[in-house]
Amino acid sequence: MTRKNSGVRWVHALPIAVGLACGIYAFSLAVPRLVTQLTGVEGTFRAERCTWEGTSHTDRRAACEGSFTASDGSFTILRIDAETPFDTPPTEPVASRVSGPSADQAVRPGIAGSLAPMGLGLAALAFPAWALTAATRDVLARRRAAAAGPAPLPDPPPIGATPGDASDM
Repeated sequence: MTRKNSGVRWVHALPIAVGLACGIYAFSLAVPRLVTQLTGVEGTFRAERCTWEGTSHTDRRAACEGSFTASDGSFTILRIDAETPFDTPPTEPVASRVSGPSADQAVRPGIAGSLAPMGLGLAALAFPAWALTAATRDVLARRRAAAAGPAPLPDPPPIGATPGDASDM
């Protein structure tokens, strides 16, 4: 049995839109962090004020604000937020990277924090990519069939021929 179409219908529009939105959002979180980790300016973050976040005692994490000083001493950012919360407020300077002198967040080293949202983004984009590819293939196949016109009718058998006759072959 041959499939007539891919199975993509208008009812799939909402999951496609949600998948696209989730994928784009996950990439919008991960890509700037990854770029900062790969090409940012190295330095140290010194926590000056930390607040506890989270509802339960085991989930509590310290969101910190402080200053950043570049390793080469070229600039200092007096007020900057740490991009990821700490388990306990740091008492010593923490190795970090920033995108430049006008950065508003210091990113701690470690590529796993960028790869996890990117993996989520790829997973979220898998269904919309399949659905849009399949729907596009169906539309193109229908257009090609419409452009080719109706299928020609088969030739009638010769006059006087009987089914199974050698002249049919």
